[in-house]
This record gives sequence, structure tokens and C-alpha cells, in this order.
Amino acid sequence: MKVLCLFGLAISVASAFDCSAKELAQYDFQSIKGEYSDQITKNTPPSKAVLTWGIGVCQSIEKQSDCPPNSDICGTTRIQVEDKDVLSEVISFNSNLQKQYLPFGDDGKEQESGINITYKGVNWGDLLVDGTIKFTCVKKGEADENKLKLLTWSGSFFEGEFRSSAACVSSNKGHKSPPKNNNGSDNGESWGWFTWIFIFMVLFLSIYIIGGAWFQYNKGNAIDFQSALREVLENFVDLLRGLPAFVKEVVEKVTGNSNRGEYSAV
Repeated sequence: MKVLCLFGLAISVASAFDCSAKELAQYDFQSIKGEYSDQITKNTPPSKAVLTWGIGVCQSIEKQSDCPPNSDICGTTRIQVEDKDVLSEVISFNSNLQKQYLPFGDDGKEQESGINITYKGVNWGDLLVDGTIKFTCVKKGEADENKLKLLTWSGSFFEGEFRSSAACVSSNKGHKSPPKNNNGSDNGESWGWFTWIFIFMVLFLSIYIIGGAWFQYNKGNAIDFQSALREVLENFVDLLRGLPAFVKEVVEKVTGNSNRGEYSAV
């Protein structure tokens, strides 16, 4: 029989069920990393058709020898007639295919919640094949937890369900925990304010110096802009040098007036 193989064309580069994808940040798929499969046997006298579908979570499929490398999802059909076992179909969804991540049930209206990982419009012979893995949130310890179940394979659409507590949204996933009590010690916020004040001071001084030089140059008080800039810098340095004496004089006048006022009152 003719073997039909599906090799998806890469739309965007992405690793198999990349657990670090931002769309999966609220789930714990890393805890269920591995390969999972489901098998169905159909009696079609005088033969039997054995359908095997597998998925790789956070990794590509490696254990199914009939599947090509770098497969996210892979399905095979074997026809058994008496002592003969013939591989008739290989359906492989390549790891490099673009994936759509579609959460469901987060609004509380649906009884179930989880996330669908979907592939659309993949060429398989003369057909376009779609595929969806439905990761459904369940409580830990459920009978069919962490097992793949084949729901549909119509020849053009595959759907499998994987029930797991790892598919439950974790509100703490991807969020940093608040800082612990450090007995009143500085947690870095004050340093942030000082940093912004320093930045504004630098910007103000830069505007003052460059603006002053530009003003001097436009008035014709300097030969060129460089000379004007040098003059403004010299004036600014002189101002800084005279600032301590100015502050000291102001303080002396204030304290001196205060002392004389007290003396005259007596």
C-alpha cells in the first residue's frame, strides 16, 4: 500500500511544544515533559487497522520509530492481514510549524478549562490537515490524568485530549513573589528616587550650559560656538566656586541678625 507522509512547511521557527513560550507561562507543562500515545484498533475484515497517535510535550517524538524526526504530533496507521503488517499512513506535524495557543473556560462560563494547541492548513498529499491537542485542567489523582486520548481522526482533522493538572492556570505562575520583610531596611526604592533626581540634574545642567552657549553665540558675544561654550563653562565654574562663600555669608547674616535682636530685646 502507498505510504502517505505529512511534512509540515515551517512558517516560524519554534521548538516542539516550547514550554518557555509566553502563552504557556501560566501552566506547568514542564512537569509533564515526555511522550504520550493512544492506540485504536479497527476490525475491517479480513484485515485490522491499528491507529497510533502520539504527542511530545516540551520535546519532539522519538519513541515512535515510524515517525519522522522533529515531530510534535504523529499518527500512523498499520494494516494487519494474517501475518502481514503494512504501514499505510504516517501523519506528522513538524516541530517548526506555527502553533496557535487558544485558552478556553477562563471566564468561568464553561465547566472545563485549559488550552488548545492548534495547527492549521498543513499539506498532506492532496489534503489540508488541521490538528488540535486539547489540554484540559483536572485535579491531581484523576483516573485518566496525564494520558492522551484520541478524540477524532477524520482524514483531514486530528483532535486529541490530554487531561492533566498541569493544564490548570496557576495565578502565581510567571509572577514574582513580593519582597520579604527586611526589618525596615532600604529595599531600593529610595535609591531609585535619587537616581531620577541625579538624571534630572544632569539634564538641567546640560540644557543650561548648551542653551547659554547658544544664546551667547547668537548675540555675537563669541567668535564661534566653541568659544561661547567655553565662556559659559568658565562662568558656571566661577559660580560653583563662589557658592560656599555665598552660603556662608547668608548664614552669618541670618545668625548675626538673630543675635542682635536678642541683645536689643534685653
